[in-house]
Amino acid sequence: MNVKPVLSTLALLGAAGFLGACATPSTELADCAQGDVRLTQDFSGSPAYACTRTGPAAFQLAVAPESAPINPSPWFAFDLEAERETGVSVQLDYGEYEHRYRPEINHGDGIWAALPDTAVRLEAGDSVAVISVDIGPGIVRIAGQEVFGVEDRAQWRAEFAARNGLTRQTIGQSIDRQPVEALSRSASAQNAPLIVILGGQHPPEVTGVLGLRAFLETLLGSASGDNPLDLYEWLIIPDLNPDGVDRGHWRQNLGRMDLNRDWGPFTQPETAAVLAELETRVSEGQVPFLMLDFHSTHRDVLYTPPDDLGLSPDNFAADWIAILNGIWPGEGEAFARGPGHNPDLPTSKTWFATRFGAPGITVEFGDETDRGRIMMLAQTAAQALRIYLEDAQAENEAAGFLPPGNARPD
Repeated sequence: MNVKPVLSTLALLGAAGFLGACATPSTELADCAQGDVRLTQDFSGSPAYACTRTGPAAFQLAVAPESAPINPSPWFAFDLEAERETGVSVQLDYGEYEHRYRPEINHGDGIWAALPDTAVRLEAGDSVAVISVDIGPGIVRIAGQEVFGVEDRAQWRAEFAARNGLTRQTIGQSIDRQPVEALSRSASAQNAPLIVILGGQHPPEVTGVLGLRAFLETLLGSASGDNPLDLYEWLIIPDLNPDGVDRGHWRQNLGRMDLNRDWGPFTQPETAAVLAELETRVSEGQVPFLMLDFHSTHRDVLYTPPDDLGLSPDNFAADWIAILNGIWPGEGEAFARGPGHNPDLPTSKTWFATRFGAPGITVEFGDETDRGRIMMLAQTAAQALRIYLEDAQAENEAAGFLPPGNARPD
């Protein structure tokens, strides 16, 4: 079995316990939830797919999106429980979609491990996946990737903020009245440049969660002394789509909206909350400087503005990436780069560049990127940003000025 080094990663990132918050199973799941071998979907991060028992230890899940059309991210997460050791089969029927996420298993000990290739059989042009595992006695959790439910995410935010002296603020509520929480760090003077860091727009993008947490731990966890970070305001919103996470959605919030297609329209309470917070800060004199938005896709890539778009700071993406590659301890380049603007696509990066004339960058980690590589990528990216800010501070001081609002008192 190919066991990923997730235990140490989760310990470092402050992950919570194995079981998430429970909810009442739907009546569709009643048959699957009874008997000597049971399949349940009653924790935060698990979808409520229609479940059919096809044998004493065999089940079928109809893996369907929250709405269509949709980005094909067919997420799954469920618990299996048996009174004694037994072999269990679970068929994932994706309908018109195809298998994407390689299943992982958690025996309740904090370790997530990828199931071996022999445990997963693809059929019908990859639109059906049959998972075969030996379990029991007890409970195991199987999911597309590690599960981070809303309680785990709230616990991480609280612990991270406490460790690093960040202020926690509820800036809005989701449709289901869950908090949209921001973490902030104030500059040493008023009217400072503002750096915004986002995450959690798309529920199953777990590698983006791991990358975001490692990035923030590295960037802010070592802040001390004469710190260039003090010259900037920091607004961090790690979990923008709590409803979608809670229900195991593929992509959307409860309003059936891909939140990363709502930057400009701002029809959803989650994105509208971020807009209101940004407008308040700008009205108070803060100057938007940079947005980083963390996601997952099929590869490690940075989607950046083109270098000739005329944004300020000038050539940020090229300069940051050059620093990143210069200190990258691995082979080749750390991330691929995909420059583009797409003004007709209402994503966070495009809106931020259009609205404020400042760079917005989407930071993407691959679905199956090794967890150790994710840590190294995120840590190196954070170190590169810190170096960039230090260099900018030195250049400004040499030129006789500092970023707006950060002039030192006489």
